[in-house]
Amino acid sequence: MVKPMRDVDSMSHGQDVPAIEVNGLTVRFPVRGGVLGKVKDYFTAVDNVSFVLPQGKILSIVGESGCGKSTLVKSLVGLVPAEPFDYKLFGAPVVNGKIAGGKRVCDLVQMVFQDPFSSLNPRQTVVEILTAPLVARGVSFDDARDRARRLLDRVSIPDGALDKFPHEFSGGQRQRLCIARSLMVEPKVLLCDEVTSALDVSVQAQILHLLDDLRNDLGLSILFISHDMQVVRALSDDVLVMYFGKVVERGIADIVLTEPQHEYTKKLLASVPVIRR
Repeated sequence: MVKPMRDVDSMSHGQDVPAIEVNGLTVRFPVRGGVLGKVKDYFTAVDNVSFVLPQGKILSIVGESGCGKSTLVKSLVGLVPAEPFDYKLFGAPVVNGKIAGGKRVCDLVQMVFQDPFSSLNPRQTVVEILTAPLVARGVSFDDARDRARRLLDRVSIPDGALDKFPHEFSGGQRQRLCIARSLMVEPKVLLCDEVTSALDVSVQAQILHLLDDLRNDLGLSILFISHDMQVVRALSDDVLVMYFGKVVERGIADIVLTEPQHEYTKKLLASVPVIRR
């Protein structure tokens, strides 16, 4: 297990306080037209979404491509602008990317993206990529390098990888590097946006096992975005189903995926391929 760099954060609460609590999240994009490109309308990508991510749990958000899943999670870390909404991290209100008490959202929440190659700087070595978040926070390079080495071991990347470049690794190894980078600042929440969709099936299973192990070992809470119902079934505690930007069903994963109530959820499950002998 990776050793913690600091004492337990002063914001830590009991397990009854949700890791994330969101109420009324709406994201709209302007639709422009005409010679001057004036705004003529707005497209609602996420429409008044509310949800709770309990501490130490995995909540999966599912739905077909274009339903607003990725836009939702990106808005939680400020990558997509959202309309004003109620947002709490471990019970503390979040306003303009800052948590009550002075911390930033990125100190507690980190994101792992779908394409590991495009999210890693091809001109930087692994040690440069991994140490940058800590060095920017005032940690010495030597201490940051030591933590990077421990995290690489934790995600099963061979020793000696620190001086290599991203193109020297396989797709699965690059995704492990992205996970290691997200853990450098000791976040309490991971937002995983389709992190297995670009990987082979066998590698998908390895990444899923890694995420589950990290959740158990480090006490992480995970918001997992996917359109793969088999992956969601294997990993999730709870499920939230989105359709055209709205939440149409939510609940315990085993119940939602075996006894769906909404017609869209039923169709989504019916679309999963079945191997027949």
